[in-house]
Amino acid sequence: MRVRLLQTGPERHLLMYDMHHIISDGVSSSNIVQELVQLYEGQELEPLQIQYKDYAVWQQQEMQRESYQHREHFWLEHLAGELPVLNLPIAYPRPAVRSFEGAMYEFTVDVNVSEQLRRIAAQTGSTLYMVLLSAYTVLLSKYSGQDDLIIGTPVAVRLLPELEPLIGMFVNTLAIRHQPKGNQTFHSYLQEARDRTLQAFEHQDYPLEELVEKLDVARDASRNPLFDTMFVLENTESPEAKLETLSFSPYVREHRISKFDLTLSMSDEDGEMKGSFEYCTKLFGTDAIERLTRDLIAILSQVGINPDLLLSEIQLNKDEQPEGFSPDSIDFVF
Repeated sequence: MRVRLLQTGPERHLLMYDMHHIISDGVSSSNIVQELVQLYEGQELEPLQIQYKDYAVWQQQEMQRESYQHREHFWLEHLAGELPVLNLPIAYPRPAVRSFEGAMYEFTVDVNVSEQLRRIAAQTGSTLYMVLLSAYTVLLSKYSGQDDLIIGTPVAVRLLPELEPLIGMFVNTLAIRHQPKGNQTFHSYLQEARDRTLQAFEHQDYPLEELVEKLDVARDASRNPLFDTMFVLENTESPEAKLETLSFSPYVREHRISKFDLTLSMSDEDGEMKGSFEYCTKLFGTDAIERLTRDLIAILSQVGINPDLLLSEIQLNKDEQPEGFSPDSIDFVF
């Protein structure tokens, strides 16, 4: 961990800290800010009941237990057979070696559409996460012409209260398989996605790296193993704080990386639903991502009004598609 304090004005400073992801995750960042505030105010921190090293030992021991083997069996069965490779139309030839050069495109969902999506979640016994994820897979299916997709999604894996205050890397990534069929209604597909997601979350503490090894996935230097796109619903509190004599908030900087080909992140704060696409600039141009965003919002609007639409009836913004575009084809390039 490296820390430096820079004074940029009479009453303004930048506190920069740099931590390796192997020892820190999003919850850790919030914990660090919270503890910094407590110490700044002269408070004493509550003693930790366990340390991260205790968790590491427990995790190693867990691998020998029957419950761990059960989780392994679930994932091997979930991803059995030929694994799909997502074939999105891209603007540029895929580099022989993965590029992490990226950019961010942000957008906001209409208030009325957001309310409709929350209502669908409540009526179907699902969550907003499941509704948005289902809509995203429909979008990817229409762009790729595929009805078998694997989407990555991060999970905190802090399953015990004692783990909440710890600084460490707990996050795992789930590779969840989705199979949207054109003859399904969005409502019925959402029910399937809900059940599939619940099962995946029940088995969330089986490490992705172990799964990749067990599946013996053929390695391709140009792609991430198992999946090329992620979906994230942000629910980590922003590490901001206001004290009597001090206030601080995250420093926003230009986003120049992309961990995957494409990552959709959504958040729902104070009734406002926002989203962003993190994308690899070696694969996609800005125009393509803007079009992708408009199509996602079009899908959200349609299913928000009528969740009983067949997936095949859900339309993209046809007037904005490039000449020759067909949702059932993967042969065009933006």
